[in-house]
Amino acid sequence: MTTWTGQAQILADDIREPGFTAAEVNASAWCARVDPEATRGLIGAAMALTSNDAGKALWAAATPCPDDASLLAAVTELEGALAQLMEVARKLAAGCRADFEAAMRQAQHARALMASDDDATRAEGAALLAEAQRVLGDCEAALEILDETGTRLAHALNCLRKVPDDLASTYEEPYQLVHDGGQLPHHGEFLTGVVWEAA
Repeated sequence: MTTWTGQAQILADDIREPGFTAAEVNASAWCARVDPEATRGLIGAAMALTSNDAGKALWAAATPCPDDASLLAAVTELEGALAQLMEVARKLAAGCRADFEAAMRQAQHARALMASDDDATRAEGAALLAEAQRVLGDCEAALEILDETGTRLAHALNCLRKVPDDLASTYEEPYQLVHDGGQLPHHGEFLTGVVWEAA
């Protein structure tokens, strides 16, 4: 059975993948000449999830994002993936805390046994205490990793949730033009004339 620390480390590694995906989405948007102000959330998420390792991927060569709807769909998909990882982190932390509390009770019981005059009872207490201390150390290390991972996930989710507003404010005038019935140029540019309605 994988230790709590092992499970926490696996999760910490797992969050890197959506981080690099966020960087790829950003690169695709930049290749479509999207204003970087509109993708600040993607940049923040990518850097948080990869511990700043996604820097070069942010501006890598990529297929240009075809339009705003595609960008927003990619961001929504990323949000869903991060929400699932947050739930995994929550369940791991809950299970780990439960084991931690049980180990604390076991350690208390073990110390009581070790106060006995009987050698066998003291030996049983020592064995129980050693096991409890192993679990406590494992849980403490795991919870530290899970706390950091959860913080990074929450920050990345907040960053992604800002993308629609950043996009709307960055392209406020073009969106208003389309909303008012005007036409945008159609020369393979990012904004293709599709009206994006704020939620």
